[in-house]
Amino acid sequence: MTESAIEVRENRQAIFARDNPPQYVCLLDEAVLRREVGGPAVMAAQLGKILEVNSPPKLTIQVVPFSQGWHAGADGAFNIYSYPDPMDLDVVNLDYLDGALYLEEDLPVERYQLAFDELRATALASRQSMELVSAVQREFLNRT
Repeated sequence: MTESAIEVRENRQAIFARDNPPQYVCLLDEAVLRREVGGPAVMAAQLGKILEVNSPPKLTIQVVPFSQGWHAGADGAFNIYSYPDPMDLDVVNLDYLDGALYLEEDLPVERYQLAFDELRATALASRQSMELVSAVQREFLNRT
């Protein structure tokens, strides 16, 4: 990862340390928790960070468990940016290997909003999600 990409991620994370952070809902596929990247110690630390930052209602992390099978996010990750001012358009962000695509047209945005709602309905509640994250973290800690 380049230094500029690391800086961008650090700046994004700092947003949530503000006095009045934006509301953020993150839906993770269970595979994200279990796919080992960097070794067991790194994974345990990353999962610990998820447990640390989850603080509903401002920052809510929910997991879509394997038991759900196929789901609306299985075709790829996406972000929806919504703003309090109704004059501001909602925007969908799709990252891909060579860059990113931003969708602002009503129909595509509405499709992604529907997919998000379907995903959220299939995800575990925040408390149950954190119990799963904690259990997976223990599995990685037992391997270190």
